[in-house]
Amino acid sequence: MCLLMDMAKRKPDKSSSGSSGEDSDSTADEDEQTENAQQNGSPTPNKVQRTSKTDLSKDPSPNQLVELKETENLFQSSLLRLQITELLTEVCLKDGRKKKIEEKIQDLKVSLLALPDGKMYTLSDTRWLEKKGLQVPVIQEPKSRKGNFHFLAPRSVEVVGSFLLGTCIKPGVHVDLAVTMPKECIQAKDHLNHRYIRKRALYLTTIAHHLQSEDLVHDLKFTHHHGDNLKPVLQMRVKDGNAHGFEVHIHIVPESGSFKLNRFHITKNNVRKYWVEDRDVTEDSHDEENLATPLYNTAILRDLTLLDNTRSLEESLSATPGIKHGMVLLKVWLRQRELSTGYGSFSGFIVSMFVLYLLSQRRLNKFMSSYQVFRNTLLSLSSSDWCEKPISLCTDTSDEIRPSMSDFQGAFDVVFVDHSGYTNLCAGITRSLYNRVVHEARLALQFLEDRRIDSFDVLFLKPVSFLTTFDHLFHLTNLEELHHCIDKLDIAHKLIDYHGNYILACIPAILDLLSRSLGRRARLVQMRQMAVKQWPVNKKPPKMSDEDKLTFGLLLDPEFVTSVVEKGPLSDSVEAKEFIDFWGNKSELRRFQDGVICEAVVWTTSSLLNKKRLVSAKIVKYVLQRHAALSEVSVHYVGSQLDGLLRRPRLMAEAGGFPYGTGEEQHILIQHAYTGLTKQLRGLNLPLAINSIQGISPVFRFAEVFPAVPALTMTGQHQHGPALPNPSKLAPRWVPCMEVVCMLETSGKWPEDMEGVRRLKAAFLIQIGNALSSQCLLPVQIKPACVHVLKDGYVFQVKLSYSREIAVSKMIKMADGTVKFKDTEESVSLEKDTKILPVLTSTLHGLYQQHNSFSCVVRLAKRWTAAQMLTNHIPDVAVELIVAHLYLHPAPFLPPGSPVVGFLRFLQLVSTFDWKLSPFIVNLNNKFSVDDVAEIVHQFNKQRTTLPLMFLSTPDDRLSSYWTRKSPTAPVLRQFVVLAQKAADVLENQIKDCSQQHDFKTIFRPSFEIFDVLIHLDLRQLPRQHEAVDITKATRIPPVLAGKYREVVKTVPVLDYDPVQYYLDELEAAFDDLAMFCYDKYGGTVIGVIWKPAALQPKEFKVSAMVGRMLSVKDVQSDETVLTTNFGAVLNDFAVMGRGLVNRVETLRVH
Repeated sequence: MCLLMDMAKRKPDKSSSGSSGEDSDSTADEDEQTENAQQNGSPTPNKVQRTSKTDLSKDPSPNQLVELKETENLFQSSLLRLQITELLTEVCLKDGRKKKIEEKIQDLKVSLLALPDGKMYTLSDTRWLEKKGLQVPVIQEPKSRKGNFHFLAPRSVEVVGSFLLGTCIKPGVHVDLAVTMPKECIQAKDHLNHRYIRKRALYLTTIAHHLQSEDLVHDLKFTHHHGDNLKPVLQMRVKDGNAHGFEVHIHIVPESGSFKLNRFHITKNNVRKYWVEDRDVTEDSHDEENLATPLYNTAILRDLTLLDNTRSLEESLSATPGIKHGMVLLKVWLRQRELSTGYGSFSGFIVSMFVLYLLSQRRLNKFMSSYQVFRNTLLSLSSSDWCEKPISLCTDTSDEIRPSMSDFQGAFDVVFVDHSGYTNLCAGITRSLYNRVVHEARLALQFLEDRRIDSFDVLFLKPVSFLTTFDHLFHLTNLEELHHCIDKLDIAHKLIDYHGNYILACIPAILDLLSRSLGRRARLVQMRQMAVKQWPVNKKPPKMSDEDKLTFGLLLDPEFVTSVVEKGPLSDSVEAKEFIDFWGNKSELRRFQDGVICEAVVWTTSSLLNKKRLVSAKIVKYVLQRHAALSEVSVHYVGSQLDGLLRRPRLMAEAGGFPYGTGEEQHILIQHAYTGLTKQLRGLNLPLAINSIQGISPVFRFAEVFPAVPALTMTGQHQHGPALPNPSKLAPRWVPCMEVVCMLETSGKWPEDMEGVRRLKAAFLIQIGNALSSQCLLPVQIKPACVHVLKDGYVFQVKLSYSREIAVSKMIKMADGTVKFKDTEESVSLEKDTKILPVLTSTLHGLYQQHNSFSCVVRLAKRWTAAQMLTNHIPDVAVELIVAHLYLHPAPFLPPGSPVVGFLRFLQLVSTFDWKLSPFIVNLNNKFSVDDVAEIVHQFNKQRTTLPLMFLSTPDDRLSSYWTRKSPTAPVLRQFVVLAQKAADVLENQIKDCSQQHDFKTIFRPSFEIFDVLIHLDLRQLPRQHEAVDITKATRIPPVLAGKYREVVKTVPVLDYDPVQYYLDELEAAFDDLAMFCYDKYGGTVIGVIWKPAALQPKEFKVSAMVGRMLSVKDVQSDETVLTTNFGAVLNDFAVMGRGLVNRVETLRVH
């Protein structure tokens, strides 16, 4: 699978340890595989052995039957087994590679055990190291006043961690070595006041000094183990004959017997207040109240129990390949979700210990397959609650001093106790991160149960980044302010336990504050794990002040996110005071519809949906300012940055407060007008009843980028009622009409030829138009194929159809009198308007009812596609279906809950989907079964050469891909994918960066570099200029007639008048064989022209091919003439055809 651990082209985190070994690990394994194959006389991996037909016809062997039975019992399917096997092959180390690493590790062990003893120094004296060009990897504030350091050779060096267990995964494979510091190095009371922490750091630095002169290792760095600044480790690369070698992490642990475990009981204090405040010890110092330091105690307990926990894992996992491989799958799953790196992460060690716990509880057994281990572990994790119901591996009840579960729960958010009964393996994990892990486990089980989903791809290959998981993000900057909110959050007593790290001390309190204030609005609140930093051994360790921001994510609940009222307790209840204390002056008494008077908080009085979506932003900023003293300028909220592309603010100003927002409300107003019109149509007295009325325009799917507003212009000429464009003035303002199809009841009197049908429909339209005008007093404009109706300032185009019309349009009478049925251009158009579009419109309208962010996301996607000047090349409905896929098939996420994240996922989906080899299946209304999907895939592979390049399959259009039959072409699709990838990268970087200077419209501005010619248009003749990405003062904004003024207008305005589109149609009709024309229909001022390859090549002389070409001599000697493109004449034709609309034609590349 071409290194599956690229994880679908995921970029590994440069800050995480071990990332530099990715290439070397994969390359070394490939070399090893080839070498082993050659030694065994077998073909190299790149040579495929064909199975003969005789072998294929043989009965299965006993071993094959056993394997099939195992697949049936131990795996979900044979395909999943093959995928998992291939994944394990890619991510696990090969035996040959592992053997080479073990040999080098043995050499490194010898070097470490042979280190010479050193002199004795005081703990506070590090000058001897600084003279050697080294720095201690811990911040030594305050200075240690007691204790000595004497380096003695390590007592032992042991391999620990995933390499020992055989569960390490690529990329980033590294070997963990536990170097045992002799207990002679430990002095009495070294457990107090960070003396052991600093002594361990000095021991590690001394080892680094000696290894600097070793030829075996290079590139020595310090890093923090899982981001814990109390646990530095030494990171290095060991040479093994490969280009980069492999990575080793050295951990220092004390010798057994150095400390008693009960010295680090989580209710004890081992960091004195007088030491933290750098005061001299007095008699009063011993009387001070010293609170418990559970985090500090646990940091040392982890060292004391590391080897015992490793041995427990090693004993339990021996000869259990299924368990080991299951743990590998769990680690891959965690890594893809960015949950296993950084401080307080759900590390691979924790999940390994959890598997060990499940084995002890007999929820797993040693005979399970890797898939069963993975699934059962997720099942247990999804139903667990380590916050309220902690778990423990300790079975010994003889130690009465051992902490109780209530002690652990009082000290930590999440509790998972190891075998010793003293160490909480989840000491640094916040409740919010644990909730995220449980949430992801539940989602994974849902994906595994749904056979229509490629669960392997979703769980192990697709990256689930923080930015695309959460609907809203916000960055906390100016982190120095956190230092001042310690007292506000009432966590000053915890600073000692965090060794003065006010950032880490504030994070749990801030997360709890956010969870409480957001309530049901947010399903999850999580802080993005801070990157694990590395630094050279001659540099000082990073400080707290080096952090520039903290990033938080909110996973919103669509049912409650737009709620503008926070309903509190009854005004006379005890809880009311607590509610008022929390919300402050935002709280007010409010009477609700049921007559109850309660305390409540009202966040906005606006009815605009885009304002309601930002209630969460208001809550976050308010509670952080009130309860954490964080100013609003320090909170950079990401949630509405793209709203401006759908908003027309000057429209609101001219309309005197017209409620446009981002357009959702305007869609609803049009729906209300449409509902009123349908009632009036059904009330008409017609010879045939109307069976159904269905709107088919994008506005009825909540997918119109800029929905129509009741803006009526009187600038046209009036001839017999309708307004016409006036060529001597500016172009009429843009007034679109919405298409409505009325299906008439069947009757035996309908004609059997299309001409008769058209005439009869015209008669019906005249009757409908007259009735609407006389009975309903609506302005109408009757045409042979439709009736334009002006209702509440909106124009609807009413069309008629009946059930047999499609069949009649396909009828072709032959010369012998027989009738054949064949698709015609008219029948295809009728089928689209009367069958396909009505169903699609109803379905997408229902999708919007379930997910209110759908409208903004689909409109942003269409706006971006048009902004790339692909208006005529990527069908709008195709974009709508791609966006619908995000909501119907959101795996590995939940459906997007905000426009920003939805649009980002759209760009990523377009850029990563394999359009060439995979059908794009959109399971509307959940109509596809598992067999249906399999059949579509089979037919797609069978007929691929005859199917469209962008193949879209829906329940009503399974194999024809109606919307993309003609476009996009291969170059357009390729450009579409490339632009989406670049736009996704830019948008992701803008979201990551907390700067408010970013212009989010950047990705909506096209580049003209790919064009050969630019046709510049006259701004005065562009009726849609107000829809442009960038609106200037010169932009003409149409006025809005609101309220009672709508009733004054009795004339149907100029409709759908877009001269640029007419001009484009003429250009494509005349020069389609020579050039491709690109334009942004939403306010574009330029038409881009790209010469097709045929225009650049000479052509054989034919009279029919003379358009745009001229005679040229191919060869002077033979006097042979050919046709070549007359670029000058063609450019002149561009200007002539667009006279009055075209300002100038600019040539960018001369051919």
